[in-house]
Amino acid sequence: MVMSLPIPEGPGKAGLVEGLTAGRMEILDWEEALKNEAPPASALTLGVFDGVHRGHRALIEKVVSRGPCPTVVSFKENPKRWLLGEAYKGDISSLDQKLRVFEELGVRRTILIDFSVKFSRLKGREFIDLLAKRLNLVFLVLGSNFRCGYKQDTGAESIREINLRQGIPTEVVPSVLDGEVPVSSSRIRKALLEGNLDEAARMLARPVELDLGGLRSVRTGTGESVYDLNAARRICPADGCYEALIHGFFGALPDRFKISICHGRVFIPSSFNARSVELLKRFPIGV
Repeated sequence: MVMSLPIPEGPGKAGLVEGLTAGRMEILDWEEALKNEAPPASALTLGVFDGVHRGHRALIEKVVSRGPCPTVVSFKENPKRWLLGEAYKGDISSLDQKLRVFEELGVRRTILIDFSVKFSRLKGREFIDLLAKRLNLVFLVLGSNFRCGYKQDTGAESIREINLRQGIPTEVVPSVLDGEVPVSSSRIRKALLEGNLDEAARMLARPVELDLGGLRSVRTGTGESVYDLNAARRICPADGCYEALIHGFFGALPDRFKISICHGRVFIPSSFNARSVELLKRFPIGV
């Protein structure tokens, strides 16, 4: 059963509560969604959407403007975690952050896939058939570089042809450019690892914010609270000192703070129970 309740907020309550919704957006598990015998007719887009950057937003905005029932199909965890193992550099955003951006953009339903060996062996054609027959797909939006299925066997143009034969309109959207290069999650990861906040924020279309909710903090002898982003397998900006806004579970602190990042850990000069930190600028080395 899917409920329409807000996600609980407050110390010790951060994180997605499965089966609940963020405000008006319904959040469903993939397997449960497939069991629905009377799903609503849906305009849909799909992908990992790590960071929900400007390119992702272009897809979502088309689905929201077109309707009906704007829906995103995504993953609980980035499949690259499973496919690349230790070589994976980390997520740009947490699942909670991703869901909140979806809702802000007007998404009505998000269906989350729990990536597995079984799912990875699903052929692209089989996956698209499931969307059409079990999720009542009436309009699909894809990025031009989208691929799915076992060994990435099905691309966006092939999907458009498959859907055309079933009478389902499918729009393939060109990549959004930053300069002369497409915006991508890989470029954002690289910018963050280099400490280039302006470039990352430009491609994200919002400030860089590190989600600390659900992470256990450790107090240092000097009174700092330390959060380990590496342990959560999320990307952490380059080592250094940053000017930041600290968001608690009940709002943002009014002052700007100088925080430090070292080897994937975030050091906050306060015992304040932080939900996230919004990075404003990186100080030059030695400042």
